[in-house]
Amino acid sequence: MKFPPNARVRKRREYLNFFHQSQMKRLGSCLIFKIASAEPRLGITVKSRTNSVLRNKIKRQVREAFRLNRDKMKPFDYNVVVPSQVKINYETALRIRKNLESVWANEVSF
Repeated sequence: MKFPPNARVRKRREYLNFFHQSQMKRLGSCLIFKIASAEPRLGITVKSRTNSVLRNKIKRQVREAFRLNRDKMKPFDYNVVVPSQVKINYETALRIRKNLESVWANEVSF
């Protein structure tokens, strides 16, 4: 299963909605915002002042966690935010993926 464009949050206006009218869950190294939607969609926000290889590694891990759990998820738009205070490395990317998979697999607790 691919990650099609209709599964992504793409517009600035949509991203701004997350900060005004969403629910938030704080994980160890990221935040998840969610807003009701017609189908599950994903947005990713990672600070740009970091190594692009590591930043893209985090994005790939988040997308993969979303892709694997998308069919089980409720219809919400999700924005995964990695705050600028978090030290980004390969272990961080794997930890974020593990945390997201556990939250999205048991979304009742969200």
